[in-house]
Amino acid sequence: MSSLYTEKIRQNADLLVPISECPLGDPITECPFIPYYAMKDERKQMEQVEAIPQKELDELRKFHRACMAKYRSGEWKPTNPKRKAM
Repeated sequence: MSSLYTEKIRQNADLLVPISECPLGDPITECPFIPYYAMKDERKQMEQVEAIPQKELDELRKFHRACMAKYRSGEWKPTNPKRKAM
């Protein structure tokens, strides 16, 4: 079992929630986080941050931020929301 307290995981902590589950409910079809949801193990999902190249993590972050902006602007509504987005 690897540690979740690594420098890389701390630096990318903002990605732990979207890697674990879509904070808006069901993800959109083109969501790049879907393969991580299929793991159905939160610890394994979070450990992936160590394995994913930083460039890809940066792309995931960019996608997530754009997705959140579309939600906040009302451009799209999530289906089956699990919790209220911040």
